[in-house]
Amino acid sequence: MAKSSAKPRQTKLETAWGSFNKGHHDEALSLFGEILKKGRNESALYGRACAFFRTADCESALKDLNQLIKTCPDNMSYYHSRALVYGANEEYEKAKKDLERVTRQDPDNGEALCDLGGLFLVLEDYQTARECFEKVADKDRSCACGWFGKGVVSLMTKEYKKAQEYLNIALKLDKNLVNAYMARAEAAFGNNQKKEALKDIKKVMTLDKDFASHLKAYIEGSEFEDD
Repeated sequence: MAKSSAKPRQTKLETAWGSFNKGHHDEALSLFGEILKKGRNESALYGRACAFFRTADCESALKDLNQLIKTCPDNMSYYHSRALVYGANEEYEKAKKDLERVTRQDPDNGEALCDLGGLFLVLEDYQTARECFEKVADKDRSCACGWFGKGVVSLMTKEYKKAQEYLNIALKLDKNLVNAYMARAEAAFGNNQKKEALKDIKKVMTLDKDFASHLKAYIEGSEFEDD
């Protein structure tokens, strides 16, 4: 008897996560919702929380994540995700509390350390941000995030030469890191290296279709806004 070559049919949960991972967040939200109508499903509830976050519905995302944390208080992924929602909602102290919980539980969690470093950048606590990114870079020297974070901290403290050095490493590890090109361009401007800065800006134009709007937002948030 010949073997069937047909692929196993995906479950609705697998389809929902597939849609989410492809960036079809509204579709994923609908699929996760359909699953949850039939009863409790932890993965679907978490998926719906993530989809709510991606569609900028922070209130609904927090509601789902709080429910998950109440029933599964030892799952650090839920605290990490809630921290990202709090951060997007500008509830920075709550975000910090969740991220510090995650990094205490798992000191080797580079992603959480990078997010915590980014939060300290927003809070303008550059020394603590630097410590977070240095931990990441020391534990995994192939992690672009750690070097990028160190570069941004140096940029914010106007250590332009250091910033360029760290950002060079980040871009060597991830040549598509758009924000690193923009940060390196700003560092080059700070060092009066306009030619090098323009090279990075041109590179961003090839990587980012929405470059004009992103550049405007970037400049408005930089020291050059008042120049």
